Amino acid sequence: MALINYLTRIHFADRVIDDALAEQLQRLGIRRPLVVTDRCGVGDEPLGRVTDAMPRGHEATILIVHQGLPHEKAAADIQSEFVARQCDGYIGLGSEFALSLARHAAHDASGAYTKRAAPGSAPTAARPGMIAVPTSTACVGLQPVMARMGRGARRGRAADSAMLPDVVLCDPTLTLGQSESATAAAGMDALAHCIEAYLSMTWNPPADGIALDGVRRASTNLDRAVHHGGDLDARREMMAAALDAGLAAQKGLGSVEALSHALEAETGLPVPHGHLHAALLPVVLAFNAPAINPRMAALRDALRVSRDDEVGPALSTLGARIHLPQDLRWLQLDGAGRTSIARRAAEHPSTRTNPRHATCDDYVRMLEHAN
Repeated sequence: MALINYLTRIHFADRVIDDALAEQLQRLGIRRPLVVTDRCGVGDEPLGRVTDAMPRGHEATILIVHQGLPHEKAAADIQSEFVARQCDGYIGLGSEFALSLARHAAHDASGAYTKRAAPGSAPTAARPGMIAVPTSTACVGLQPVMARMGRGARRGRAADSAMLPDVVLCDPTLTLGQSESATAAAGMDALAHCIEAYLSMTWNPPADGIALDGVRRASTNLDRAVHHGGDLDARREMMAAALDAGLAAQKGLGSVEALSHALEAETGLPVPHGHLHAALLPVVLAFNAPAINPRMAALRDALRVSRDDEVGPALSTLGARIHLPQDLRWLQLDGAGRTSIARRAAEHPSTRTNPRHATCDDYVRMLEHAN
């Protein structure tokens, strides 16, 4: 089992839930965790494994969350449940949605939550402890938290370091139940995050190396993880790529992230995040080309793309192999719809770290080229 202390404490191993959860709950002083999850509930294997791994005398409250409510409102509701059930810490279990909500709720409880540092000591304000347990190969709970942009909202909310989980437990065996379509979208999301983090002009050489490692792992193993879902080696590599994506994303993302969030918010698409990335990556890379040329050689090597081939089409081909859409024509966007989506994308925090400044008009043209 590898213990990594970059950004936060990370355990990575098969069945690490069984080995490390009890220890980490005790280390953080959590006895009554609120488990925030988008898993299905009774009978769900990852949820059952989490509750089974808790130490004797610990009592978990399970809160199943569903997409639909605005992010801020959902986090506030979670906090209310936390207080009503007299919980003393959080476990986020599931996809990026559940993990980000748990992080958001724990962060916003700062100042309102008190905990005794030692027997007989005075209560002190603190953020409740939070453990992230990902069950998807898209994220591991380290990506900057963006409040979901509902139909009436225009801006996402970027995270600060206080929103990082105290512990991340990366257990590849928890991803074995992921469907083929969910694996494809999740893996393409991790790959896109690594590519965008590497191409961001923010100065962070360690993150660059981590991002390129994630590109190599994802591009090599994504096809196998999708089409051979029981291949634990491929699942392990994709979770490692997702970990790389979360670590590198602290450097900033770019216009693929901005556009995909804007498209999801504007259209209400019932598809997993990452489903549109194969269609968006080529047009965003083409737009960014004047700014990213010096970095393309290393990216080509990581993707195993020859110097005579274009990176965008290679990513599109990978998307086709795992049955992701190659363009946006199926959305039937009209001019007004593209403009509204473009406005959202231009105001998204990830636009600020895109390697080339993108305006609303630029986003309209990208959407046109993706059709």
